[in-house]
Amino acid sequence: MVAIVGPTASGKTAIAIAAAHRLNGELVSVDSRQVYRHCDIGTNKPTPDELGGVHCRLLDVVDPGTPFTVADYQRLAMAAVADVERGSRLPILQGGTGLYLRALLDGWNLGDAPPNPELRVALEQRLELDGVEALDAELRRIDPAAAERAQRNPRRMIRALEIHAVTGRPPSVARESDPPPWSTTIIGLDVPLAELDQRIGARVAQMIDAGWVDEVARIRREFPAADLQRLGHGYPELAAHLDGRLSLSEARDSTTRQVRQYARRQLTWFRADRRVQWLPADLDMIIERLRVGIMTAEAS
Repeated sequence: MVAIVGPTASGKTAIAIAAAHRLNGELVSVDSRQVYRHCDIGTNKPTPDELGGVHCRLLDVVDPGTPFTVADYQRLAMAAVADVERGSRLPILQGGTGLYLRALLDGWNLGDAPPNPELRVALEQRLELDGVEALDAELRRIDPAAAERAQRNPRRMIRALEIHAVTGRPPSVARESDPPPWSTTIIGLDVPLAELDQRIGARVAQMIDAGWVDEVARIRREFPAADLQRLGHGYPELAAHLDGRLSLSEARDSTTRQVRQYARRQLTWFRADRRVQWLPADLDMIIERLRVGIMTAEAS
């Protein structure tokens, strides 16, 4: 199996689609926002024309407002990867949600967490948007001993905060992970920050021009219970614009700032994973590295 990861606007989707064409692959999305139906523009979901016949799994899984956890993703992704393999194709993970990627590749044991899906979604969203530091600080305020045991491990911090919220007690002993029996070559797209910032600004502007405001209005009308914060940057800001609390330029600028900050947190997350091999977004170079990884895995 292979994975194409990196910060938002680094070009992951285009590289992954091209790799799928060259390597007889199918895509498995690793994106916490593209699982939501009807959130097409604001999540930069690949269109059928962009996919060019390549199948991309785990898009449009649930409606906005429906809880969707890391455990849900892990279960569906395991099944998707197995199905791709049964079709004699190469599973290509692509996306920027590092929490999802690690849960899948490291085999996190998520089954013993308290059954509170909405709480877990909220904690996972906070981890993704605000980073490990925010959860670590909250856990240290609540239970320093539990924070020491968690050691800034996202899975353990989320579990501890869940258990505290439900029972008032910290977790006892974390269960061991059970990594799946796959060999995975992970490529991170290395884009200079200045270029990345420029791409993000251009993308936000393009998404607004493509009808993002209308998409937000439609979601609010058809799914009034949906928490727009969970749908990602831009949705709350454009809702504020629709309510007259922000001008369109203010909503655009605020969204651009937040996405740029989020991209830096993504880089911090992925750079902490030593399995990631960083390469420029050069398709031929990436394909060659992936082929080497595949041949190495087959030989072993």
